[in-house]
Amino acid sequence: MNELYRAIQESKDLRDKIKVIGIGAGNSPFEVDFFQKNYEVPFPLFSDQDLSIHKVIGEVRTPYFFGVKINDDGSNEVFYSKLGGFKDANEFLKLMVKLSGI
Repeated sequence: MNELYRAIQESKDLRDKIKVIGIGAGNSPFEVDFFQKNYEVPFPLFSDQDLSIHKVIGEVRTPYFFGVKINDDGSNEVFYSKLGGFKDANEFLKLMVKLSGI
């Protein structure tokens, strides 16, 4: 994920169009902070200690990835939703760009 985030930030065309966040399902703020510092995570991480976010998104297993596009009218659409990791950050980024229509 750090590699994906860095690839986005290094692209003038993408850094203002793609945002990355992480949600610590079942994790306390302390655990999220420890994880962020230990793994030098450069993007925002949010605690979901009470699993309220986790429940809203369908109690999916982790890791789980969502691609969400915010439309010009303020509505949003999920264009990607998948369980599991990815092997290559650059290939995953290309897929997100393609599917989102950026």
